[in-house]
Amino acid sequence: MSSYPSTDDCYRIMREEGLSLAVIRHCCVVNLVAMAIARRCGADLELVNAASLLHDIGRSATHGVNHVAESVLIARKRGLPEELVNCIGRHIASGFTAEEAEALGLPRGDYMPVSLEDKVVNFADNLVSDRSIKTVAQAAERMRSKGFELTATRMLAMGEDIARLCGQDIDSLLERAKVREAVAGCDRLA
Repeated sequence: MSSYPSTDDCYRIMREEGLSLAVIRHCCVVNLVAMAIARRCGADLELVNAASLLHDIGRSATHGVNHVAESVLIARKRGLPEELVNCIGRHIASGFTAEEAEALGLPRGDYMPVSLEDKVVNFADNLVSDRSIKTVAQAAERMRSKGFELTATRMLAMGEDIARLCGQDIDSLLERAKVREAVAGCDRLA
């Protein structure tokens, strides 16, 4: 039996925490992308499922960069497993070093993705803008247009590592998995 919350439990947690429908739908799309990647590269599916659904639970308190710290606080308050808490805490941008996090006003810590599951959830979140799935190139360009060159470079390197593990480039993987077609299911959430 898994120690990670089920899909239904994750949606219940999001509602209990007061997430807006828009954020819940975003998390649903991130989950579609993350699970397609996780299945192909051999990541822990239960961990990726829960982390990709709950990564933005802190957006019930704030939509700024500090939502990642809020997400970690909520996950810990709920007694979620530490591997899940860590994955949630490492989903921001393409990760932040301890120094970068401090400069942004985040609580002390290293926000760099470490495990394969951290990287899958982080990368999936970077590919999803609201509920729209971007190509890897589009996601990198979006970051660069906001002045986040280092984040874009890290994201591209992470994507190359994940693609190697998957044995396939991520854009092709998502196309074959028909992930974009599945997004309509997230729009039906109420």
